[in-house]
Amino acid sequence: MHFTELADYPLPDGTVTEWTPSVSDPAAWRPDARPLAFTHEAHLRHSLERSRTLDTTGPEGDAEWIGAVLEIDRTYDPEVVRRTVQRWIARHEALRTTVDAVGESLARRTADPSAVTVTDRVVGFRSGADAHDHLLSFLGRGLSPFRWPHVLIATVSETGFLQVDHDRFLLVFGADHSVMDAYSMLLSVGEFRRIYDHELDAREHDLPVIGSHLDYSVHDRRTGADVDADSEAVAVWDRFLRDGRFPAFPVLAADADRAEGRAATTRQGALSVSIASPATTTEFAARCRRSDASLTAGVAAVVALAQRTIEPAPGVDTTGPCRFVMPMHTRYAPEFARAVGWFVGVVPVSVDLDSDHADTALVTAAENMRAVAGVESRPWSAIAALLGVVDVPRFVVSYLDLRHVPDAASWRDWRVQPLRSATYSDTEVYLWFLRTREGLFLSARFPGTDAATAAVHRFVARCRTVVDALAAGAETVGRPAPNDSERPAPNDSERPAPNEAVRQEVRA
Repeated sequence: MHFTELADYPLPDGTVTEWTPSVSDPAAWRPDARPLAFTHEAHLRHSLERSRTLDTTGPEGDAEWIGAVLEIDRTYDPEVVRRTVQRWIARHEALRTTVDAVGESLARRTADPSAVTVTDRVVGFRSGADAHDHLLSFLGRGLSPFRWPHVLIATVSETGFLQVDHDRFLLVFGADHSVMDAYSMLLSVGEFRRIYDHELDAREHDLPVIGSHLDYSVHDRRTGADVDADSEAVAVWDRFLRDGRFPAFPVLAADADRAEGRAATTRQGALSVSIASPATTTEFAARCRRSDASLTAGVAAVVALAQRTIEPAPGVDTTGPCRFVMPMHTRYAPEFARAVGWFVGVVPVSVDLDSDHADTALVTAAENMRAVAGVESRPWSAIAALLGVVDVPRFVVSYLDLRHVPDAASWRDWRVQPLRSATYSDTEVYLWFLRTREGLFLSARFPGTDAATAAVHRFVARCRTVVDALAAGAETVGRPAPNDSERPAPNDSERPAPNEAVRQEVRA
């Protein structure tokens, strides 16, 4: 399960068709007094600022989107695709709302399900490389947090060259990050497949009734309104930030400090590797449980041990606490468990180790995670306003257990791959630990410089070594010998693929 850019998915030759939701009657849009969630508003204001500094005229545009690609091994029927997209959008109110910016004001408007239609445009037969270029432009230039629709879909059908395959096709979708988080993205994979199957077979789907992210936003604003200077969450963040700045990836801290305040111009590199087999992951989880640590705390311990035991580059200080920001879901109510939207808060993590002892690291990480439990429910934007913080997270570590996401057992057969758009930042390092039925994976994005690429590769390799040591029951995590190479073995996102000419610019 690799969370990477579209360049890392080998698209076949085939007929490309765009599917675009539309509302033909302007009167169908009604003013909606429900407020924006804090995260939604922050994303919109960030996008406005970002558009002033980035070149938006390139072939890939400047949209910040996430999505997925999946293979549907059923007969391709355009009308069934149309009905599938319509029913999916009707199901999720977050996909039928938009926001207008008037000066500094943001105003929401929403359309009813019956007002949404879906139009198709057959682009024509394209090679895999040309299909890749077209889809990047379609999503990157077509999506915007201020221009509806906020989700776009494409299909690649009649795949093949000498022998056309009519019994399977690819579906690719992308959504602006304002309306979709990573969990929503993976929920949508199963929903697309289920709805398509049931529309093709002329029977009802069995998806449960869900709530709306717009109603969640009302709750989120009330929660934020309760945050004041005396709130415990504010004190937790104040202690973590100390000097008002987010910590940088420790191996690149000096570079991050030098880049602070400059406009982001560096396209980020990407890396995605398997770091543990299913058996090793199971042993790692068991080791965590014996220390009364969750897998989330276990990941925090792995990152802290990797920082402590990595052989630092000259002039790099990796001593002291391992400090990063960790996203946490906020889908507290049952009706939001399978809703599309952005249900994510963040917590500050600081794991201070004084030895390489494995169990001590797990216990320390678990204690830290318990100390910040619930902080994610207090909107960060409200806290930042109280603390006067304008900085953004620079080192982020995420853990997602994807084994129990609906239809996860079928993802391998469906050739599912989560996608994200290209990102520009000179300072940000994101690590995503993903647990699936195939084991533990680690995906990363980081500044696309030679120094950052080498540093992140070494750090990811050290994380894999730490997981292996913990799973094997080691009492301590050994340090690598000086100049010892721990570079991860090549994986699916690094090997040459059919779209080689397109992919050369993706730094892995």
